[in-house]
Amino acid sequence: MDPYITTSTTKRNILYTTYHVPVLFSIINGVLEECIWRGILLHQFTNQFDEKWAILLTSIGFGLQHYSLGFSWSVSTAFIIAGIFYGGIVVKSNSIIPAIIWHIILNILMVFSGLIL
Repeated sequence: MDPYITTSTTKRNILYTTYHVPVLFSIINGVLEECIWRGILLHQFTNQFDEKWAILLTSIGFGLQHYSLGFSWSVSTAFIIAGIFYGGIVVKSNSIIPAIIWHIILNILMVFSGLIL
């Protein structure tokens, strides 16, 4: 076994890091955020409020959370709209899985467009 790092090994590691780490981040982030915002909070809020209010409140919280991470108001507003979309999917399908899938897809698109990470 060659103890030296070859150019091909370095290129392979950079390629791995360039694509796999952002995708892994997108998956973990999408699952965790949906479990918290739609799985726990939306479920609790629908027990206390009308579904539309529950979706709106959790979506505003979702947007504010992203604002607290340093995103601009305009981008945070887009996150509020995304939260409404995710919340609507959860309520209509009675499942968190479609929202998780959409969240992961949109995260991947945002990561590779340079918007996040």
